[in-house]
Amino acid sequence: MGLFDFFKGDNKSKKELTWEEKNTYKGDTPDCPNCGNPLTKRYVFSGMYCEDCQYGLEDDGDYESNESLSVYDAALIWQSNGKDEDYTFGYSEEELEDALN
Repeated sequence: MGLFDFFKGDNKSKKELTWEEKNTYKGDTPDCPNCGNPLTKRYVFSGMYCEDCQYGLEDDGDYESNESLSVYDAALIWQSNGKDEDYTFGYSEEELEDALN
């Protein structure tokens, strides 16, 4: 047995953990503020969410919210983008034209 054979060792008896096994969250989570069921945290670096009511899964890039854009503000944005129909924010072009006048 050489000097480096010791470091090689017989690692076949030790099971190498998969990425998922290494990063799975195993701790407790608080209850969901909406429905009261325990929140889920899949990995140690991920956020918590509720599997029942979808709390915590809101997409930050989603434009649906309780805040709405006024027709005047929408008209200014629409105008600054060359009156492109992709920037009407749910208003008709007639409503946007009226808001600009």
